Amino acid sequence: LFPVGGCLVVHRRLWTHERGIRFVPMPKFDQGDLVFVPCAGEEPFLAGRIAEILRGAEELDVEVESSGNAPSEIHRVRNSDVRPRFDRQDGKTGADNTSLVHMNDATLLENLRYRHASNEIYTYTASVLLAMNPYKDIHGLYGQEQCARYRGKHIGALPPHPYAIADTAYRALSRDKRNQGMLISGESGAGKTETAKIVMEYLAFASGTASEHADNIQARVLRAQPILESFGNAATMRNSNSSRFGKYNRVFFDDAGALVDAGITTYLLESSRVVVHSDGERTYHCFYEMLRGLDDETLSSLGLDRSGRYRLLCSDGVGQPVEGFEPKDAANFKRLVDGLHTVGLDESVVSCMWRVLAGLIHLGDLDQDLVEGSPKKGDDEAPAVELDEVSLNKAAEMLGFDADELRTSLTKKKVAVPGRSSFHEVPRSASQFRHALQSFIKAMYNRLFECVVNKINDSFRELRPAKRAVAGAGGEADGEEVWKHIGILDIYGFENLKRNSFEQLCINLANERLQQYFVENVLTAEQELYKREGLPWTGLPLPDGQPVFNAVGQIFKTLDEYSQNLSRGVGNATDKGFCQKVVDEAVKDVERKEVLKQIKMSGGGRKSTAGIGLAMNEGFIIKHYAGPVQYNTAGWLDKNNDRLLPECESLICDSQDAFMRSLGDEESVKVGFRSISKKYQKDLENLLETLSTCNLHYIRCFKPNTEQRPDLFTGRLVLDQIVQCGTIELVKIMHEGYPNRCPFEEITTRFRELLPERFQRYGMRTFIEALMLAYEVPQDEWALGMSRLFLKAGQLKALEDMRSEGATPPTERLTEIVREIISKRWRRAKNAVQLCNYVPKLISKIYVQRAEASLRTAGLFTRRPAPRLEAVR
Repeated sequence: LFPVGGCLVVHRRLWTHERGIRFVPMPKFDQGDLVFVPCAGEEPFLAGRIAEILRGAEELDVEVESSGNAPSEIHRVRNSDVRPRFDRQDGKTGADNTSLVHMNDATLLENLRYRHASNEIYTYTASVLLAMNPYKDIHGLYGQEQCARYRGKHIGALPPHPYAIADTAYRALSRDKRNQGMLISGESGAGKTETAKIVMEYLAFASGTASEHADNIQARVLRAQPILESFGNAATMRNSNSSRFGKYNRVFFDDAGALVDAGITTYLLESSRVVVHSDGERTYHCFYEMLRGLDDETLSSLGLDRSGRYRLLCSDGVGQPVEGFEPKDAANFKRLVDGLHTVGLDESVVSCMWRVLAGLIHLGDLDQDLVEGSPKKGDDEAPAVELDEVSLNKAAEMLGFDADELRTSLTKKKVAVPGRSSFHEVPRSASQFRHALQSFIKAMYNRLFECVVNKINDSFRELRPAKRAVAGAGGEADGEEVWKHIGILDIYGFENLKRNSFEQLCINLANERLQQYFVENVLTAEQELYKREGLPWTGLPLPDGQPVFNAVGQIFKTLDEYSQNLSRGVGNATDKGFCQKVVDEAVKDVERKEVLKQIKMSGGGRKSTAGIGLAMNEGFIIKHYAGPVQYNTAGWLDKNNDRLLPECESLICDSQDAFMRSLGDEESVKVGFRSISKKYQKDLENLLETLSTCNLHYIRCFKPNTEQRPDLFTGRLVLDQIVQCGTIELVKIMHEGYPNRCPFEEITTRFRELLPERFQRYGMRTFIEALMLAYEVPQDEWALGMSRLFLKAGQLKALEDMRSEGATPPTERLTEIVREIISKRWRRAKNAVQLCNYVPKLISKIYVQRAEASLRTAGLFTRRPAPRLEAVR
């Protein structure tokens, strides 16, 4: 039995395979106490009341509350599995999870549930904002009026909101002159993209439009987001507007806080979605928006029909287009065109973009059996491919190619004649043709997307003053004004799809790295701060993602080796051989074999028991922080090579269309292999390095259900998300510690007027201690560190409220505090005098002890050689 916080707590010994033996407190319950008990259904916890305590408090009978007139049930559960519950008789919720009465996963989940039901979709966990996607519009939650409310307000002064986080970042940038970063994370469909737009909206508002230059930048920043959505977002099974790329938006401000520049960096567009997507999903929005938004005459000039059925726009190339998006596509097309014109693109460039998109649609119809990963039987032996002539001619016209050259490039490959400088043409098999065509379409769309991003960044560059410098860029000339930035990271969420490929591994690696970054820079920093400030802290076991990083790094290293051999024609480099080597190498490594597992076979068969039925050498399983994911390695060797076939690259470079020629890459013809995985890892490292220069702010987005329905909250789904993203560990640290920490100087300045003037002659530490005592802040709600005042959740807001209300403490209490201060000073003075008297005596004693030791040593060395010296004489 251990006394903890004034309560009697029984400790039990718990065995876990991960950490061996550890001791977990088992709370003492009484009969009638309100509790949560775990449940195996969609709702992970049930509310109940303890009916009986059994077996020395190790087991409990809990009467579970029932809905309606149904009779209540008795559940027998272990004491250790029960969570204490607080009765919400007033129906109030906690705007900050750290202020909840009981701090456990069940109480946190209940708080989020009640807030979601009352349209309070934002909740703080100290300074971290949790955002629940409502899947509906909430009237009055956003807009200029709300922006004005949050401007200049501290976190906690108003209800939780992305505007508050954005305002905190903006004021910190203006005050501290340091770059700020906002990390917006969550699963696909959790609302990351919308949250990023909300943050951008507030930053544009906060910076104002004091000049025409700032007005132009603001307009282009806001208009750039819909453009990126059209070209980089798509409808998936889990999200109708899923970002299929990562982006880091940076907005720059001068010393006066005015918006002066912006820039966008993108990461790993899922280019394979252009040629294949699952049933019920769509490729990128821009294709559908173009078909819905262009007039009939323009569509006819592009060889398109509004009601036409095109293979590239159908699921897996054979299904029907997803219906129900038509009105939205038409409205978004107008928004897209307005955005393109706002960022400075003239009508000729925009028309060129439509021609490229139309050309890709026609290329998709060249072969009616185009389905990635599903070649027809005998494709490898098929000597020739018959093309659709109408689609071929339309594609060639749109892209500025000669139709015969396009046919030859896709259906024949050039083979060098040994010993000569000449080539001869060899027909491609059906599978080789489809691979060449898909690679061509993917590369073209990827380059078009990069072109759009570059055009947006060029539009910002056009407005940039001649003399300027970006903080951290290096090479600033004397006299240049250094601009700081606020970065907004909106990156793909963790994915575990029906078919997980190379792109999903890259996406999940980014999530692993960012999750570990969150752990190291928030959770670990909290513990280190307490230690540094001299406050007691027992610590919490934190997850370590390094084994996963090492395993994925080795996978990419092996993939580069096989992809390079395939591009050179060296050895027998195949996807199955690559997969087998990855698994074999993992088994030999003690750390890696716990992370990377071979696919398990069913009942002696050759196919896996999970996923899409893969053979043992067609995939593997990786244990991520968010759960295990089965990956299909088919096509990885090709996906990892950023180099286009030389014949196709020459087509682009020799196009009769100037815009099309600008998408060419002549240097790639000279290079046999360019690793996408290596570039992605390098970009990820650069991103983390950029974030390390920023003061970071976090927004965690959650989806309440998988059906994207409003007013539906699935507890199990939400609980999994809050556990996976580290929110539980953060809540524990914040609740057991102090979420608000303020430097002594800041507190003294902000609350100077709350105490009479005579208190200001004392030192800052004494003044703050007097402030806490005068307003009777509970002793366990605050602590003085070496340089900061630490406050429990809600106490800083209480002080702010008293300051705004002009509250004054009782005179008698102030007199008592002065006496305590004087008494403490006398005691300190007495201790100082005693110390001053003691130190000289201690020093003298040490000198004597050292002298005695020296004499003993000298005598020892003198006495031993004396007889020998006498003998020598």
